[in-house]
Amino acid sequence: MAQIRIKRSTGSSAPSSSDLANAELAFTEGNDILYYGEGTSGSNAASVIKVGGSGAFCDLTTAQTVAGDKTFSDDVVVTGNLTVNGTTTTVATANTTLEDNLLELNSGANSNANDCGLLIERGNTGDNAFIGWDESEDKFLIGTTSGTASSTGNLTVTTGTLIGNLVGGVTGNVSGSSGSCTGNAATATSAGTLTTARTIGGTSFDGSANIAVALAATATTLATARTIAGVSFDGSANISLNNNAITNGAGYITGSGDTTGNATTATTATNATHVFLTDNESTNENNLIPFAEDTTATGNTGLETDGDFHYNPSTGKVTATEFAGLIDGGTWS
Repeated sequence: MAQIRIKRSTGSSAPSSSDLANAELAFTEGNDILYYGEGTSGSNAASVIKVGGSGAFCDLTTAQTVAGDKTFSDDVVVTGNLTVNGTTTTVATANTTLEDNLLELNSGANSNANDCGLLIERGNTGDNAFIGWDESEDKFLIGTTSGTASSTGNLTVTTGTLIGNLVGGVTGNVSGSSGSCTGNAATATSAGTLTTARTIGGTSFDGSANIAVALAATATTLATARTIAGVSFDGSANISLNNNAITNGAGYITGSGDTTGNATTATTATNATHVFLTDNESTNENNLIPFAEDTTATGNTGLETDGDFHYNPSTGKVTATEFAGLIDGGTWS
């Protein structure tokens, strides 16, 4: 029976090419690996290759560490979890399908100072597109940036334009076709004028420009003049009620007055046929009795009083220095 003799070592070190001839085998008992001498370099092998043993081939049952780059020319199916510890993962597939309903970015971070989101490479078209979270502003952000997948910190993003329907509050400029935007705009633009202009303070306002509604510093005239105490007033100038008419019944009396508005000296009477009087029967006071200044005068006649001629409502007495003529009834006191 033919026998194959294999060189053997009790250690774990691989044999060198000088230890093997071409097509010669060697086995290291320390790590159970079989080596093969390949090619010739004189009387020795040109190189040594692992060809068998637990460290030479993929172990089908136990955990194993495999070094070196590996290329698979066909499909690879992983039934367990896949953990990638490298710093860069490159996927060159045309279509990527995920069953996950949530994608977690920046996983494991205790605190965050980086903007996070999706970065879309646009090649020579322009800056990359960004959809994500602006950490420094605590707001979502869309736009374009020169940042790349290796960028960290606060990205410099030029605000982009979003096309779609929005529900809720909006900060910034809003544009669109008629009826496509609802809610209150932060500012009015020429394109956002009111459908129907409104009048504010007498000025037409449609939202296309500011209007001034401040009140005039001075009073303007009334559209229709009004009469105050017999004096016409339209707001164009002040009026004085002293020496002016006091209206009573069918006529009025004009004269100078004191600060309380009481006439002191009558200067003119025009059609004064009635005077409004009050009934005062109980007050203990001497009221002066008015009389015409001249018994022969007609027309405009002044009124006068005399301190010695008065009437006391409480006692019912008329007092004068002297009475002339007959007195009917009453008692003397």
